[in-house]
Amino acid sequence: MSSPAQRFRLRRARTALLPVAFTLAAGATTFLAAAEADASVRGKGGGIEIEGAQDRRGFYVGTGVDFGGTFFFYDDFIPAMRMNVALGGGVTKKLTLGANLHVTPYLAPGVGVGFGGDIEGTFYVWRGFYLRSGLGASGVPRRDTAVSNDRAMTVGLGGAFGLGYEFFLNATAAMSAGFTYDARFIPGDTFPRQSLLLGVRFNWF
Repeated sequence: MSSPAQRFRLRRARTALLPVAFTLAAGATTFLAAAEADASVRGKGGGIEIEGAQDRRGFYVGTGVDFGGTFFFYDDFIPAMRMNVALGGGVTKKLTLGANLHVTPYLAPGVGVGFGGDIEGTFYVWRGFYLRSGLGASGVPRRDTAVSNDRAMTVGLGGAFGLGYEFFLNATAAMSAGFTYDARFIPGDTFPRQSLLLGVRFNWF
């Protein structure tokens, strides 16, 4: 028979997976709709436009999920996942500016969940290959160097840099896969909170 603590951890894990399931379901629905629409117009399957780059000007909304972790130094790593929602607009066909709101559950006992947001810009260098950077604030784990297991949440200032590739599923929906390096600084602390993340995002233009 499971203990109350075990049941709590199980409920917490199920709750954390709900946004992931929503993101993947939204992406699968968009992918299938794109394939069906393309088949009806051209008489064949496969609606993915690998080459990009389509018109990204105007309003866009996106959602994504990343997996990875945060580390203080080389010997201290906390696994984490991140769910994000992006809103913004395309300045040109190759440049978008917007806001990225994110939630980061840390997958270790007693650490907590970080909430944050960044102002981000994405530049499409060649076809769907992009570089992305952002500046903002986020909740990050606090670490007392005198007591290595003493962790709680605090606010870190900094930003993120990422790169990846985006391809269109149809004329308005796109999927991207990429890598993100995130660093948040806390005044008085020696080491920034650094995160390495791999994930996917779906954008609708």
